[in-house]
Amino acid sequence: MIKIKDKKAFIFYFLMSIIFLDFGNQIRKISYFPPFKDINNPVFQIMHLNNTGSAFNLFQNHATFLSIFGIIAVFIAFIYVSVNLSFKNDKLPLFSITVFSGGTLGNLIERLQFGYVIDYIKLNFINFPVFNAFDIMICTGIFLYIVYALFLDNSDKAIKNNGNN
Repeated sequence: MIKIKDKKAFIFYFLMSIIFLDFGNQIRKISYFPPFKDINNPVFQIMHLNNTGSAFNLFQNHATFLSIFGIIAVFIAFIYVSVNLSFKNDKLPLFSITVFSGGTLGNLIERLQFGYVIDYIKLNFINFPVFNAFDIMICTGIFLYIVYALFLDNSDKAIKNNGNN
């Protein structure tokens, strides 16, 4: 049985993941309706693409594998938040993992429901794959966690320095 380190952090993670999931789902829904679906300018356009793979067209037509991978990623994030993070001391990693989980859950649900994810944002100023709001959440969560791990996490360094003195 998993012992939850901080119930506030766990509740925050759970509720905010659902809120991010709903936010991404609402963005997808409004992209179907005019005037949103007709947006096409030098920066971006809204279009609809059924993506049976992952980023950069990897693993095309492997929805089962990608679904299992998504389930494992969310489960690991859930365990990590439950066991390691506190609401008081770990706000940035908690937020980053929550954003990541919301995006991963969104793509997972679409993949389980439709057999693909719906991508709809195309950048016109650069040759880049079409993506969706859930992809933005996943990348943002990963980026924020990397920033935290590289530049802001001093807990391990402080423990090592205290041990050497």
